[in-house]
Amino acid sequence: MKLIQCRFSSGQRVPLLVQDGLTAPLPILVPFIYVQLKLRHRAYNTAAAHLRAIQAFYSYAESRKLDIDEAILDGHFEAILALLDGYAIWLQSGRQADNLAARIGTAKIDSFPQIDSRTRDQYLRLLKQYLSWCVCRYIPRARQGSTTLANIEVAFADVADVIERRFESHIINVRPDRTRYRSLTDTQLQIIRTLIVPGSAENPFPERMQLRNWLMIELLLEAGIRRGELLKLCTTDINQGSQHAYVSINDREHDPADPRAEEPALKTHGRTVGISTQLYEVYERYIQSERRPLRNGKPMKLLYRYLFISDRGRPLSIRALSNVLDRLFLTIELAHPGLLPTLSAHDFRHTFADRFLAYLVEQRGHDLERATDELRRICGWSESSAMPRRYASRYLAESANRHNAQRTSAVWSRLDS
Repeated sequence: MKLIQCRFSSGQRVPLLVQDGLTAPLPILVPFIYVQLKLRHRAYNTAAAHLRAIQAFYSYAESRKLDIDEAILDGHFEAILALLDGYAIWLQSGRQADNLAARIGTAKIDSFPQIDSRTRDQYLRLLKQYLSWCVCRYIPRARQGSTTLANIEVAFADVADVIERRFESHIINVRPDRTRYRSLTDTQLQIIRTLIVPGSAENPFPERMQLRNWLMIELLLEAGIRRGELLKLCTTDINQGSQHAYVSINDREHDPADPRAEEPALKTHGRTVGISTQLYEVYERYIQSERRPLRNGKPMKLLYRYLFISDRGRPLSIRALSNVLDRLFLTIELAHPGLLPTLSAHDFRHTFADRFLAYLVEQRGHDLERATDELRRICGWSESSAMPRRYASRYLAESANRHNAQRTSAVWSRLDS
């Protein structure tokens, strides 16, 4: 089976697990229903992640001669759960056979790259959600003709409990690695801005792309937007208001006019973010003179309203934005080895959030609670999101460490005198 993208005439994209073969690919039934009923309001990439986890388990079950769809529809969850031990080993070992004795004398099979424990846990969590949904939907259907309602409820409770306990024994719950502080330092930011400024002798990009790339990075820094939000901006989304310039973040997922195979998506809420007048003036210059690529010395007629355009006249892709940042990172690495571990669009969002929170507290005199609320609003997080509290906690930790260092340094100064 394989994972494909289905695109409707409305522009909506839906991931599908389909059967392999030369004939027209047919969707795998139960995962198809799961996406339509359970994940219909989730972002495309989220639904695709669920299907990748389901696909891996279905592939493993197929190698064990078990049709998962058939077992689910018949209510035979015992046979499904019996595969879980071997599946967990199979995932961790790069999707090679877990019964090594059975492989003696057989041809070597291709293996996938090994995954780390966090990715393995994620696959297992998504599979657990899928099987739990299947239990709710299909056990009553499978047993309604052969048992009473009371027995159905008992069977449902038993299977749900078994799923919970079996997955708990395999999910390691590895804590995410938070050792890397992704917010850029003043030194790192100064070097990036020196390199990216249009006309700089050290700018690694062709002259025709320099203003576009500079504008993208400055928007990431000034507005704290995500890469998907950046790439979905249209020419009408940056405006001069009565008090300040602003950029409007609008949800344009499932746009039928968007030709990109991997359509950028809006992960957080739509919102309006104030920006500097200086950045707005650069935006005006970009729109008027440098947005349209040249062909035979003349600007192309563009078919798309998106703000950032490739050299071929199409909306800039996620891969193209990553290539810009990769090239910038390589230039920095050659000139300043070890200065940056990596460089991604999200590093600029971290930098924005840290600096915006510190500005509100230290320059505007806001208490931390109000500053956290403003950070939540400007970054587009929901009321239930824990992200603002994480930034507030990090700010408090940095502030506490700085104050303690100042205190202890003052003690040493008094001793020396």
